[in-house]
Amino acid sequence: MAPGTPIPHDGVVYRSRASVLITGDTVSAAEAARELARRAPNLRIALFAPGVVALGDLPTTVKAVGGRIVSLRGHLGRFSASVRVAVDKAEDAGIFSGNADRHFDLVLDLCREPLLRQSVPPHGYYAPGDDPAALAQALDSLPQLTGDFHKPKYVDYRPQLCAHGAMGVAGCRRCLDVCATRAIRSSGEKIEVDVFLCQGCASCTLACPSGALGFQHPAPGTLQELLDECLEKRGEIAPGPILVVHDAAARHVLPFTEAPGALFLEVNPLPAFSDLLWLKALAAGVGGLVLVLAPTTPPQSRHLIEFTLEELRTMLAELGLDPKVLQIAAPRDVPMAIEQTVRLPVMTAPAAGPAVDGKRESLLALIDALGAGRQTDGRTNAPRALAMGATFGTVLVDTGKCSLCLACTHLCPTGALGGQLDPAPLLSFTESLCIQCDLCRAGCPEQAIALQPRFLPDPIARNAARELANDQLEACSSCGTPFIGRRKLAVSLVLMQEHAQDLPGGIDALRMCPNCRQREAMAT
Repeated sequence: MAPGTPIPHDGVVYRSRASVLITGDTVSAAEAARELARRAPNLRIALFAPGVVALGDLPTTVKAVGGRIVSLRGHLGRFSASVRVAVDKAEDAGIFSGNADRHFDLVLDLCREPLLRQSVPPHGYYAPGDDPAALAQALDSLPQLTGDFHKPKYVDYRPQLCAHGAMGVAGCRRCLDVCATRAIRSSGEKIEVDVFLCQGCASCTLACPSGALGFQHPAPGTLQELLDECLEKRGEIAPGPILVVHDAAARHVLPFTEAPGALFLEVNPLPAFSDLLWLKALAAGVGGLVLVLAPTTPPQSRHLIEFTLEELRTMLAELGLDPKVLQIAAPRDVPMAIEQTVRLPVMTAPAAGPAVDGKRESLLALIDALGAGRQTDGRTNAPRALAMGATFGTVLVDTGKCSLCLACTHLCPTGALGGQLDPAPLLSFTESLCIQCDLCRAGCPEQAIALQPRFLPDPIARNAARELANDQLEACSSCGTPFIGRRKLAVSLVLMQEHAQDLPGGIDALRMCPNCRQREAMAT
């Protein structure tokens, strides 16, 4: 983010007009206000802290308001705050901003407990705590944050692929859980990405199992080109090189960026180099992969990368590959990680899978291509359990509870669940399509569904629809026409037993087809 740079066609603009909110727990916050006013006389500072109103030696650019700020939200150029005016009352503090829209442009939070708690705070917000170095950095940075600042729109969202919700049922929330800036929020059955809060860490796109979220700066095609350029150098070193992928933050603390038998590739941000590209690198002839996590990597991103890598390691192991082909390392441990990475045997030809569309289909095609012809050490094609939260797995149906209503098939966003009512009720499942979004389980009226994270190594079984539950049609008690599944009728009879007196014809009317029920009602 830099002032005066051309704005991308899909970018956003922050407009900062020199209004600063400083808040603190004690009168000592006034010292920071004085110093900031001395460094940047153009800033208009509103000071909120107990006891500051009585101070008489503040610069004229500092407005001592007093009180305590109790809530804060927003971003560079558009912060809104509330100040406590009574024990149980707070009012908008924007009247003191000096801006017509009553928003503050910048915030220096000197409270012991910061007002904003996300791992990555919004642009324009500084909470140095009791760290003198962090306070000095904030005082250096704030004067530079006035004017217009341009930033790209990092994430592309395709709501038609989103599994966040359907028909009022809540499902996948992986992107919300990994967003370090809290830029993603639920909006009914879909999500919304606040482009002003988003700082482009790319974790949401790595976490999204359906491909509804895609990273745009750099775009997947650009990252593929970077990978291809890097792999062109492999002829200069030993076959099956180790690919070390890092970001700029890690580069500054790496002990070296060249090593025998290794290729180094810088990608910013690191999560943009997705699991799909990990597998593409292996399929293209890389012997192994080391992902370098810098000390500044947000904890949500760190956990996500570790979890995703472990998920793939488990899956590759079931196909006969050594899981140590994928490694994670801190910058200082990269030399050891290169030594410990188990190289894939050199292939006579790249293991590229068939051309397919979609994130899930591409991942599985690459996994199957890498596993083709490998020795599995006597392993069968039995499923391998994955950790809770994995994006691969199956659906378990309690056939004693399932009424074959097929509500789950209407909720499923990927088509993994399918069914029919004619000529007989049937529920089917295709495991390769399941992203474990939880919509089917959460929306089942009989609570008959459970999720089971796992990997099914056999691609034929994984891609085939298999039957989960079936039923027979019950004949109409009047005309004999089959019209309803026996399980569904049984559930309906139980549910309506208490309301039988309200049904025309009583509870037995449910045993009749709609035509006969209507005829019976008209006759009476």
